[in-house]
Amino acid sequence: MHDRLAHTAEHAFIGSLQKLLGQTLRVRKVEHKGSGNTAFIVIPQLDLDTVLKAESEVNLLITEGRKVVARTFPSLEKAKKNIPNLRANEERIAAAGEVRVVEIENHDVAACAMDHASNLQECDFFLVTRLSKSGSEYEVDFAVGRQAKETAVTLAAKLMRVCSELGANINTVENTAKKLRSENESNARKLKALGREKLSGIKPVTNDRVTLLKGVFENLADDQLQEFAGDKIADANNNTVVLVANVGSGEMANVVFARNEKMKGIDCNKLFKQFAGPDGRGGGKPHFVTGVIKKEAVSSVLDRIVNEIMR
Repeated sequence: MHDRLAHTAEHAFIGSLQKLLGQTLRVRKVEHKGSGNTAFIVIPQLDLDTVLKAESEVNLLITEGRKVVARTFPSLEKAKKNIPNLRANEERIAAAGEVRVVEIENHDVAACAMDHASNLQECDFFLVTRLSKSGSEYEVDFAVGRQAKETAVTLAAKLMRVCSELGANINTVENTAKKLRSENESNARKLKALGREKLSGIKPVTNDRVTLLKGVFENLADDQLQEFAGDKIADANNNTVVLVANVGSGEMANVVFARNEKMKGIDCNKLFKQFAGPDGRGGGKPHFVTGVIKKEAVSSVLDRIVNEIMR
């Protein structure tokens, strides 16, 4: 029963999308599970506003009680001849076999072998719960009927809690979220700039074999450590070793230990595991290692690694 109603609502939804987009859509498949339903639509671009407009129209069609009728044709060719605007996944329909066509009154016509409701009113309520892009297609999750209503109540409760956390209300929460996102992106850029400045201030220590860049920092973006190390060891002719740590708010500090790939005699992976011991975990290649070390052990572990490679 649930699949029958969900599949009928999906037909109405695709029909609404087609009208809004002005094109025939290809639905690769529709999955029906206990937790909800997913339509896989092959299309290069599908924005949320269009999806929400289609959702609204489907609920209007449900209220109107649009009729749903099914007809059978001897072949897909015959069906398309009688119905030029027929929507059909030709890869899944046998050309020589009978084809069942489902029509929602003055709205959508599609070839489909599944059972459907006889009237959209049976669907009661239609709700889109997720839109995401995956490769060359979009996945649209949706719920129908009682499940849709229960989901709507749950989502409304979550939205109210979000409003409370952000100090916003239903009318202002979108702008508040956009503002917070903009501020976060701005702060991230500032943090990266500060991180680059701090990392560039490391003073190299050199002996006859190795040029060492070592530093322990606080609250940098972790990916900057890897970027910095990668840049410094990239030159094939250098003998640079990078050993940097980033201490954040957690119990562990992130560490990057790297050397020029052509250097010999220093196995970063082996040395990291040897000296970090039970205080750390991680690994990688002989020339590039990432890992974590307990905050209280960072300085001693790094110092022991330095003593080993600089002696």
